[in-house]
Amino acid sequence: SCFHAGIYRTEKDKGTLYELTFKGDTKHQFKKIVLFRPFGPVMKVKNENVNMADTLINVIVPLAKRAGKFRQFMQNFREMGIQQDGRIHLTVVYFGKEQMNEVKSILENTSKSANFKNFTFIQLNEEFSRGKGLDVGARFWKGNNVVLFFCDVDIYFTAEFLNSCRLNTQPGKKVFYPVLFSQYNPSIIYGHHDSIPSLEQQLIIKKETGFWRDFGFGMTCQYRSDFINIGGFDLDIKGWGGEDVHLYRKYLHSNLIVIRTPVRGLFHLWHEKQCLDELTPEQYKMCMQSKAMNEASHGQLGMLVFKQEIETHLHRQKLSSKKT
Repeated sequence: SCFHAGIYRTEKDKGTLYELTFKGDTKHQFKKIVLFRPFGPVMKVKNENVNMADTLINVIVPLAKRAGKFRQFMQNFREMGIQQDGRIHLTVVYFGKEQMNEVKSILENTSKSANFKNFTFIQLNEEFSRGKGLDVGARFWKGNNVVLFFCDVDIYFTAEFLNSCRLNTQPGKKVFYPVLFSQYNPSIIYGHHDSIPSLEQQLIIKKETGFWRDFGFGMTCQYRSDFINIGGFDLDIKGWGGEDVHLYRKYLHSNLIVIRTPVRGLFHLWHEKQCLDELTPEQYKMCMQSKAMNEASHGQLGMLVFKQEIETHLHRQKLSSKKT
């Protein structure tokens, strides 16, 4: 019952390293056990208590318009980040001025009602660029070294994920690239129901409801010092996609350990994806592939594609049964 999480990594020329995390004696304390199994018996490498009570996470969200989505995001942030976790800061990097006052109002209302002062609002008068927004947000921080969680407005996270974020990052040693669970289009998934369930009821990990986004590298936890030392994002990449993969590859070629594993407390909420004409051919292709993957499973999409054939078959079956 005290087990929190476990990850392992196998190196083909050495063996397997296990990191097991257990809940400690107090709310913010954890016990981490590291085991190494060479191609032989298991060896204990480390047994230590890990206290995360003072480990702050700076959640950085780049945004343009989408005030309705931001309101939904702040409901999740308030419940999981403020009320359940409490060791969190929010940095919103906003592009342009359209819907800006509405977004600021949502942020200020949350601040007042939840007595939450740990937020930063940065406004940029330029075209939206996710990499630029995250880079500006990360560099704006003036406090001590902090864990950065690069996040999007259509992400839902749990308090358990925030602890995984802390436990799988270490300055100068480890960065965390979780594999999140991505929702399919609820209108397709629950189209045969009388109504679409509430958001909380949709957060179920099943092959019918979504998929593990193992090709996505946008949501990541890393210490600010590592982000600065690696050189941050490539700001020459404009528009949708590419900047996150470039940063991920830089870490792969560094001396830091990149932890890549599925997590149960991180969801990408479905939204209709728009692929803009001004994207490069490669970016547009990536965007369209992502759009197709987000709608439904192969089986569910197949049912839509062959809907007419299925209905024709059912009609013939009815006629056949009436004749007999």
